[in-house]
Amino acid sequence: MIFLANRANLDRRTLLTRIHDRLQTQVPDEGSPVEQVRYQTSTGNKVGVRATVSPDAFLRTSFPADAAELQVSFDFPQTHAYDFYAIQWVEPDRNLMVGWHQDETHTDLGECHFQIDHRGETVQRATAEFLDAHPLNVLDRRLDDLVAVLDALTWTDGVPALPAAAIR
Repeated sequence: MIFLANRANLDRRTLLTRIHDRLQTQVPDEGSPVEQVRYQTSTGNKVGVRATVSPDAFLRTSFPADAAELQVSFDFPQTHAYDFYAIQWVEPDRNLMVGWHQDETHTDLGECHFQIDHRGETVQRATAEFLDAHPLNVLDRRLDDLVAVLDALTWTDGVPALPAAAIR
């Protein structure tokens, strides 16, 4: 068993394996929101985890999309005092992506931002709460937040948006 309580002991490969295994254990369960789990790789290295989910089962309510994918990646850059991550919900049918990015991009918004992409363009980006916790705790928190975010998502003239009060 690998203990991941200390950031200094973390590495991306171990963490992604833990995330993959956590999501994979849900696949055989009847009624599980997770249908398939796989690694995202680049030049043979694990860079993220992708899980195909049933939106109705994941959100525990009727949802207007038939398919969705969770995309999770973490990195531990030595140049920063905090972890980088991207935790995203992607709906191919509606060409929609919502998610959190804690990284070095868009520094005008702070260390973490929330973003909505629609039809290949960013339609909303805002400062989000910076989470400096164990990555598995961050993942759990963001997945809990995701349910509220998707519930608060509005569409005006075919473009998705989230009220500022709903961004965490």
